[in-house]
Amino acid sequence: MKKKLIIITPVYKKNLTKNELLSMQSCKKHLKDYEKVIISPKKLSSEKEFNKMWQDFGYSIIYFDDKYFKSIASYNKLMISIDFYKEFIDYEYMLICHLDVLIFSNKLDHWLSKKIDYIGAPWVFKDENGLRFNNAGNGGLSLRRVKSFLDVLEAKHFYYKTFNTVFLDANIYNPTPVLMKLFLKYKFFKKFMPLFKYIYIGNEDRFWSAYAKFFAKEFKVANIEESLPFAFECYPEFCYEKNNFELPFGVHAWEECNPEFWKTTFPELFNLNVNNS
Repeated sequence: MKKKLIIITPVYKKNLTKNELLSMQSCKKHLKDYEKVIISPKKLSSEKEFNKMWQDFGYSIIYFDDKYFKSIASYNKLMISIDFYKEFIDYEYMLICHLDVLIFSNKLDHWLSKKIDYIGAPWVFKDENGLRFNNAGNGGLSLRRVKSFLDVLEAKHFYYKTFNTVFLDANIYNPTPVLMKLFLKYKFFKKFMPLFKYIYIGNEDRFWSAYAKFFAKEFKVANIEESLPFAFECYPEFCYEKNNFELPFGVHAWEECNPEFWKTTFPELFNLNVNNS
């Protein structure tokens, strides 16, 4: 029988900042009953202090090839690799929880009960009309159903769909649709469609939110309304208002996206003990 969930935190360096320690403490406080692991480059496997620090936090460690931790682009490749998800095949879900995440709630079971394949914060854009949501699925704090992700990566067929509003929105921030259009429009390219996921260029969360459903027709991505109570990222003040002035389950990249909003509106969130005890 599969285990319900594992929390996964990518860590590529030996030392943590104060805010990263705060992130770990928030996770420890609210998600203490769940199994936790960090994924790190193999070069850190011989660092005794590094290993001890994470063991003291209650984490196990899984090492992947150093090549996946050299850049954002290489990390994206890891997160769209079959080997990564097969490593966690004994779990029904994984929660990706980066070091710039704060967790506000212990109600993770609520999100597990929704049986959604992928949940991540909505993206917010600013244009001449002001702020607006444009798709959802930020990967920094995201819930992923392992089997569904493997179904996508192992798919040998392509489920053809017409371009819709959601897919066209993806064109705004991802150059890959040009390639997708070639595959869809010209018969010659269609036979190579299953290779698309291997030559995909872009952020891994864009792939899962916009393209995964082309390979597994039942793959369900949480929409904006569903994902907003799960997590915020950019423009948190806007998200907070749209979420009826309620905190989400967690926030990603709070240091980059208006940190003063969090510090002035919710100072109590920063009173955690930032050590490894």
